[in-house]
Amino acid sequence: MSNQIGLMEAEAAYLQAMRIENGEISEAEARRILVSEYGVNNASASDMVRNFGQMLKGKVYHRTLSLLVTELYFDRILDEFGTNGLRNALAATRAHISYYKALPTGGRLPSLTRLCDDYADKLTAHKSGELSPTTDKLQANFQARISQAQQDSSEERQKRLKKAGGKTQKVWVRTAIYKRNADVVAERLFQANGVCDQCYEPAPFNRKDGSPYLEVHHRTPLSEGGEDTIGNTMALCANCHREAHFGEFADRFRSAVAE
Repeated sequence: MSNQIGLMEAEAAYLQAMRIENGEISEAEARRILVSEYGVNNASASDMVRNFGQMLKGKVYHRTLSLLVTELYFDRILDEFGTNGLRNALAATRAHISYYKALPTGGRLPSLTRLCDDYADKLTAHKSGELSPTTDKLQANFQARISQAQQDSSEERQKRLKKAGGKTQKVWVRTAIYKRNADVVAERLFQANGVCDQCYEPAPFNRKDGSPYLEVHHRTPLSEGGEDTIGNTMALCANCHREAHFGEFADRFRSAVAE
């Protein structure tokens, strides 16, 4: 698996693999799209679409996927196919770990094993009803605790910190994912030409592929019924994007919808 596979390529592979499962395209066509439109090498494209099918069936696959791709597949399979789908994906991946270990030139895959263990815990959390309702609620509760802590004195916070230690508790959450149109993101970034739509400053840095780093923001959020269209989006630098979500004057980002 190429080390150049990023989130965009992983998302594209998932979408093409789903199209295969739905009978919309062939494996060869899925590979062609990933190679020609996303720059994925042919071997990696083949691995990603084939392994996805094996995960759904709970059957061993023989080529190792990156952790990023595997985790994205686990998340999407849980969303689309539920806990039984994730069980199959975990079974297929554990079978791959055993297969790889038995190879003459193979070995252990500790990071992949830990990922499987984490998602097995997630299945247990689903079964026991221990999942938090939403990530939004979890974040809102955290912000409320921050506000409360800011009202205390520094001395009071320091006392609590001495007792707290540095350990954190892992909580599994339910997540609603909107299937966004990749063309909207690509076109908005193209139109921005590396300049933030709000502050009009150049992107603060480039991505690993050399493209300017801007983030596409929906003026009216999808969760509020906003459309996934060019007219409802802005290309923002990271600072302006944070302001759009958390700033005192965030409402100004919602006005003057672009044509």
